[in-house]
Amino acid sequence: MTANSSHETLNLEQLGDTIAFTAILDTFATTVQRETTSSQQPVALPFQLSGQVVADKIRISGDTLADKCNPAVTALVSDLHNLLPRFPVSLSVTSRWTDSTDIVGCQSSIPIRSRVTHSYSVTGEISYADTRVLVIQRLDSIRAEGEGAQQQHRVVLAAMGNGNATYYVDPISAHVVQLITNQDVELTVTASGRTNRFRQTARQEFTLRR
Repeated sequence: MTANSSHETLNLEQLGDTIAFTAILDTFATTVQRETTSSQQPVALPFQLSGQVVADKIRISGDTLADKCNPAVTALVSDLHNLLPRFPVSLSVTSRWTDSTDIVGCQSSIPIRSRVTHSYSVTGEISYADTRVLVIQRLDSIRAEGEGAQQQHRVVLAAMGNGNATYYVDPISAHVVQLITNQDVELTVTASGRTNRFRQTARQEFTLRR
């Protein structure tokens, strides 16, 4: 079993119809099989990505994304897609919509491409930290595949799974004040003619710092 722990800071700046962002990863560690020691840091920390959200698309500056196949980078890019969702301009308790996210990253040093299809629904309004917020539920369908080499062996990865997320959104500022995500994925790894199957589960919680 492996577990990642990280600390990230996301700074946003509204520039007309464009949102500029800077994401900083200052802690990232992987613990394997409940060992108390963490794996070697995959990138020099702190690590920073910058870019813009233009027409509901996340564009990461190429000069800040030198190595896509890195677990820390993959985690940070995935978190950006979670924290900068493409919500409709107008929302009500009857709102429902779908979209999808394509991410190129890596899994255990193997390049992998994933597509996640999202189904959203606004389920109501509650009080959160003395503020009225909209509650938005998201259901995910996950597919991924990749191919690469480890120790001169060809490795093929395939993954299928599902997930869910709950967004708490300030209807006035449109800021996500809290986000909780869960993911359950079956991973198939084929190498040297042998196929192994693994199950990966993940839970994340993000909170807006005021």
